[in-house]
Amino acid sequence: MKLYYRSEHLSCSHYSTSRTSIFKLLYCKKGGIITRKYLDETFIVFILKGLLSINYDSENPLEVGEGNAFLLPKNLDIKALALDACSLVLCSFTSDLKLCSRFFIQELNSFLPSSSDVHFYSIKIDDRISAFLSSLIDVLNDGLGCKHFHLIKREELFLYFRAGYSKQDLALFFSPILGDNIDFKDFVLANYKKILDVKEFAGVANMSLSTFNRRFKETFNDTAKNWLMSRRDESIYKDITMTDIPFSELADKYSFSSSAYFSTYCKKTFGKTALELRKEKKLERKV
Repeated sequence: MKLYYRSEHLSCSHYSTSRTSIFKLLYCKKGGIITRKYLDETFIVFILKGLLSINYDSENPLEVGEGNAFLLPKNLDIKALALDACSLVLCSFTSDLKLCSRFFIQELNSFLPSSSDVHFYSIKIDDRISAFLSSLIDVLNDGLGCKHFHLIKREELFLYFRAGYSKQDLALFFSPILGDNIDFKDFVLANYKKILDVKEFAGVANMSLSTFNRRFKETFNDTAKNWLMSRRDESIYKDITMTDIPFSELADKYSFSSSAYFSTYCKKTFGKTALELRKEKKLERKV
């Protein structure tokens, strides 16, 4: 459709930029790698087309296909591989938003199963939200990017979540940003790449080592040492398989004494040398 007075829209101080837009459209060709641009925002990711392989706070990549949505919490740096050409819509928000005028997201915490240890939970995009996204894309492509429009459409979207899904499903979906320890979790996710020593981490958090370890166990259901080592190994694996950074640079980045020791560590940890892992992933992308 035609957008009247386009120049007025684009010059308005309330017009959204690529940084401030609540809704973002993202397209990726098959074999492309999607990296996270903004770490200080939480996103709902809607997959309209294609298939993604995602490293999401776990050792094994997770595959999520079209017609599904998943949550990407702030400060969680992930990379995704497009197994097919992908079309995505991203919606940013904060955890204190309302699902409707009567229900805050944080109220969902009481609907989580008592034994739940959910790290990733995707939901099917229902017909109502599917129609909403289709209309939204048309309007955004027409050039209507007013901040007020984005805010209104986000309220509409969250109303559809409230109306179309059970509180139990919504609790599982939003679980990464729920709970009493959310501030502590945000702190850890924002700093773990810079601090790998548990004692140093406790000091930065202004906690005793015992208090830090207890809070960590309560929040992540794992010891701080094990969790930090797992995140380090995940980062190493991503750099090997999703970049072309020379192994000598990776050895230096992760404080290995030599490239040979780095390769030996990979063989012990991943079952293959760094060279074998990189060659294997490149062959998979060509298939």
